[in-house]
Amino acid sequence: MQDQRVYLKVKVKSLAAEARIIRTEERRNKYFRSGLAEHRKTVVRSAARHALLAYGFLRGRKYEEIERTAQTPPNWDRVKKMVKKYGTNYLPEENLREYHKRQEETLLRFEQWKPGKNLRQKAKHWALSKVV
Repeated sequence: MQDQRVYLKVKVKSLAAEARIIRTEERRNKYFRSGLAEHRKTVVRSAARHALLAYGFLRGRKYEEIERTAQTPPNWDRVKKMVKKYGTNYLPEENLREYHKRQEETLLRFEQWKPGKNLRQKAKHWALSKVV
């Protein structure tokens, strides 16, 4: 394996565990309930979504397989940053030029993987689902 998928997998699992822990604390502590819920629903959920998209890409899944009913578009820059960080692994037997070349190839595949051609259709879908 020439990528660091396992680290991304751990990140996804830890974000899921964080959401469970926060939900438990919401039930226990009524004073902090709204703040904890807000953190879970905005920060943790968003981070988990972007990590899952990056992980799905690195595993070879299609975008449509990962998010069938998305209401809002993801922050593609955040997903790309994770793909860049976890998508390629520096191998000791290769030089830095080869590593950067593989990293650029991974990022190019990511750009092709994103729903670019159907982006207008997706944007219409996301806009319409907000109205309804």
